Amino acid sequence: MLRSPTRGTSPSKGRGIFPPAQRAGSGLVTAMQSTTTGRSTILIGDVHGHLDKLTSLWGELKLELGTERFETSTVIFLGDLCDRGPETSGVFNFLSSLKDKHPRQDVKHLAGNHDFAFATFLGLIPITGGAVEEGDFKPRRAEYPLWEDTSSKQAHLGMHLQGRRWGAFSREGFNDGINAFDSHATFTSYSAAPGDREDLLKKVPVEHKKILESLEFVVEVEDAEEHGKKLVAVHAGLETDCPFDVQMTALQQRRVDQAWVEALQGRANVINLPDDTPEDVIIASGHHGILEMRDRRIIIDECGGHRENRLAAVILPERKVVRSSS
Repeated sequence: MLRSPTRGTSPSKGRGIFPPAQRAGSGLVTAMQSTTTGRSTILIGDVHGHLDKLTSLWGELKLELGTERFETSTVIFLGDLCDRGPETSGVFNFLSSLKDKHPRQDVKHLAGNHDFAFATFLGLIPITGGAVEEGDFKPRRAEYPLWEDTSSKQAHLGMHLQGRRWGAFSREGFNDGINAFDSHATFTSYSAAPGDREDLLKKVPVEHKKILESLEFVVEVEDAEEHGKKLVAVHAGLETDCPFDVQMTALQQRRVDQAWVEALQGRANVINLPDDTPEDVIIASGHHGILEMRDRRIIIDECGGHRENRLAAVILPERKVVRSSS
């Protein structure tokens, strides 16, 4: 957004960021008692194309909350709706149906790094920067050459870097069919050939495109927890070395002027809070492949898009963890 600092590394899978007694996955976190009133907030971790896990989790949430509380909740999908799992199109069908099925819910869709790349590949999110020439891109590990439109349309010109990475598939020297985003699964779910942008544009329904166009970079919920604590939900987190207000303004405006949007795709550099984060703010994210909680930081991504893991959600204000049965 504002600049591209040194990118952090991902925490080792299975190793906690926070002390063991604060890890939800360890079973040591207990539900917090709260005196807040009003609408509950449901935070749903990265779905990654797993429709079966999402439908299972949805049913478990309704059972846990009861019909009235469930139907009047604020529901925040923390991003990464697509890729990896086999049913991205089915996940978007599910999301498209929620307004009619649950009209009293307030449903929010955060942009994850995968969703952002999907949307920019299709040209659905406006950008003012972040397009690069292939020779200027230095990947952290081996990747396919950036996607290139060989037709007369030359659609790759001016496309955001992440979109070109997302659409990149086999050229000379790369033949495994899997790119940095595992986006082949999304193409396949829409019955489009991996890397075929024109085919994908035709096959992604208008309602799915509307969700991608309207993805939010940050969601704020007042009085989400006891004592008036405010929730700030952002897919990866806020950079620790950039002022809180500066980042919030850029996210609220959905400003895209750099090749790397750290709040959507950072790692170690977004795990903790900026020093000037207001004392009454809690930051919640997905993205990191873990489920951990502490006083002012919540990370919900227990599934990580992996078939063998369950999809998790956290209910506020009590911080109750609910998981899919599958």
